[in-house]
Amino acid sequence: MEDHQENGAGRGAQPGLPEEDGRRLAGQVGKDVERMKKAEKEKHNVLSAWLSLGTIGLLFILPVVVGAFVGRWLDEHLAGYAIHWTITGILLGVILGALSVYNHLRQNL
Repeated sequence: MEDHQENGAGRGAQPGLPEEDGRRLAGQVGKDVERMKKAEKEKHNVLSAWLSLGTIGLLFILPVVVGAFVGRWLDEHLAGYAIHWTITGILLGVILGALSVYNHLRQNL
């Protein structure tokens, strides 16, 4: 019977250890959750940065290419022009592309 009481007393003295382990585990899980959230946020930032860079590139290049094609088409179909409309189309494309990029950055930053 004394052994039973000692075992009972021994069990009564050890509940503090599982509580400490539980706190330690909760702290570690909290740190892991924070680390996962930070990694998720950084991954999203890198992806959004690449997408934004691609969007800016398209906003600038697309008007220049369209201007060059329209200018080239006009030069071929109008008599007396060699490259004037092509240069004009490229310059207008650069201006429109720069304005598009500026508006995009102003809205998204």
